[in-house]
Amino acid sequence: MKARDLMEEIRENIKDYDIEIFEKKARDENADAASKQRAKFHIQNYNEIMALNIDEEGDSNIEIDDGLINDIKDELFRFFEGCSPESEEPFKRFITYSCIYLSVIAKRPLHPVGIDMHNGKTVFAEEKDGETVYYCDIKEEQSKIAKDYYTCQYCVCKPSELKENKI
Repeated sequence: MKARDLMEEIRENIKDYDIEIFEKKARDENADAASKQRAKFHIQNYNEIMALNIDEEGDSNIEIDDGLINDIKDELFRFFEGCSPESEEPFKRFITYSCIYLSVIAKRPLHPVGIDMHNGKTVFAEEKDGETVYYCDIKEEQSKIAKDYYTCQYCVCKPSELKENKI
C-alpha cells in the first residue's frame, strides 16, 4: 500500500471521531495530569492527520507493507480485548489508526513524550547526529511481562536501557 493510500484510510477511519471528548478531558480541572496530556496528544495527532498532505512524489509515496498494517491492527485488537473490552468502537478505531499513523508514517512514540507512566518512568527524546531518538523507560519491562499482546513492538521508542551514557 502506498503511504498516501494509507493516510486516506487513516483519515477515513478517524474523521468522524468526536474529538470534543478529548478537548473536554484536556480542560477538565479534575482530570489527572497524565489524562490531560494524553488528551492533548490525541488532539494534536488528530489535527496533524487531518491536515497532512501526502503528494505523489518523494518519501511520502513509499510502499508500506500491508502485513505490517494488519499486524498492528491485530495487536491493538488483542490489546483492547485484554485491557479495555468496554471501550467503544469509535474510540478503539481512533486509537488503532492513530497508532498506525504514529508507527508507520510519523515515526513517533505511541505515548506523549514526558508522560508519567508510573513511578516517574516516561518517554523521552534526545537529539543524536541531527536525528530525534525516542526512548521509553518501560518498553523493556513490558516485553518481559507481555502475554497476549505487546503493542510496544510497533513503537519507535528504544528501551531506555539502550541509551548511551545512561546515568
